[in-house]
Amino acid sequence: MIREADRNITVAGQPNGSKTNLEMVGLFAALLSVVGSFLAGFLLGEDSSGGARFDFYNFHWPIIQRFSTVPWGTAVADYGSATNPLLYVIASLLPLQGDQKIYHATTLVVALLIWPLLSWAYYRRYSNYGIDWLWASFGASTILISPNFRSSAFWGTTDFLPFVFCAGTSVLLSRLQDSEGDKARAIGLLTLVAVAAVSVCAFYTRQLYAFLPVFAAWMILTRTKTSPLLVLSVFLIAMLPEMLLLYIWKGINPPGPQSAHQFHPAMINVLCVGANIGFLSTPLILGCIRRSLGDVLPEWWGARSTVIAFAGLLVFIIALGGTEWPKLGGGIIVKAGLRMGALGTPFILTVSYFGLVAAIVFSMRSATNALLVSTFLVPLFTVRETYQKYLEPTLAVALFLFADTETARTAFNKRVLMYNFLFSALILTIGIVYYDLLHLNLPEIPR
Repeated sequence: MIREADRNITVAGQPNGSKTNLEMVGLFAALLSVVGSFLAGFLLGEDSSGGARFDFYNFHWPIIQRFSTVPWGTAVADYGSATNPLLYVIASLLPLQGDQKIYHATTLVVALLIWPLLSWAYYRRYSNYGIDWLWASFGASTILISPNFRSSAFWGTTDFLPFVFCAGTSVLLSRLQDSEGDKARAIGLLTLVAVAAVSVCAFYTRQLYAFLPVFAAWMILTRTKTSPLLVLSVFLIAMLPEMLLLYIWKGINPPGPQSAHQFHPAMINVLCVGANIGFLSTPLILGCIRRSLGDVLPEWWGARSTVIAFAGLLVFIIALGGTEWPKLGGGIIVKAGLRMGALGTPFILTVSYFGLVAAIVFSMRSATNALLVSTFLVPLFTVRETYQKYLEPTLAVALFLFADTETARTAFNKRVLMYNFLFSALILTIGIVYYDLLHLNLPEIPR
């Protein structure tokens, strides 16, 4: 009888073990494919976001040379890019010897190392919620098939570097990030300085990451017993270089691009942000749905809210039906809409509307989410046109790393990670075909 029971237990356990082994093999195969694709894209000079090659030759490489040959104070006073100068400062310290190949190889290695760093950040936050290192690595590997991340890494533009600081900030905050009850004990001065320095570095690379130091400071103030005066003092000191830049530039951007990048709250910018959020949040929403859409809607949402939402959509489309869309930029939704004729504008506006509604509903879940949404989106309205590259893959990374505990645990599940991976692979395929194979809407590279 005992032997028969043991045999039955063994037989019954085989399918589960086989399923686990098959899952591991599938994940390892996916990771190897991603890394292989990343290296192949570099060797082939891929630019699947459509503008990184142009930006490198027209802006970034000349600025790197300028920072390498003249004092930083002189170089920072006036240059052609609209981004903050940390990347150029770091590049000027490297022994590049004027060789673009050395620079590109360096950015490739750094970008590839962001993958294990981001994996560590995901694992630190979700290991207590059923996510092992392999799934955390798989979730992080999605950035390696992100068109914007790949193009930035291959061509050495600024958009890959802030992910180092996003992951680093999350790792430093992981001990206290989910302590939403009683406040944790005060953190040490060295840890506080490290959090301030790492989070501010993201902002010093790109102004769009201003949300990170604000969020980090707020997290420490609300989740720990650290002295508020000490927290504010350390973060204010970390922001002193930005005060100097504001004084030199007489604004948040260098003097050259000021006219094109001043605060410009045009409706077209809001609509492009909404369209990108609606598009890029699709795999996250679908992955959280189990039985119905009610799984991802707040408890107070009912039939009345649904009627009001669709009535608002109708008013939204009618009121903005004459919107003129940018022919360059805007993202996949805008590009697809421009080729749909009479249905194009309603299509773009519908996606934009639901993207804005999704952001509002997400922000109403908690004070943490409200702060994240507001500080994440406001900088996007300080540029004249918000391209898809500003939100992809930053939107998913910011959500996974910094959303409140309940939202993060709901969103960071295996279904979401799988959908997000496949979705990113689809975007990459579209980008490669559109830009690298067909060469559509590409700016001319200066000679």
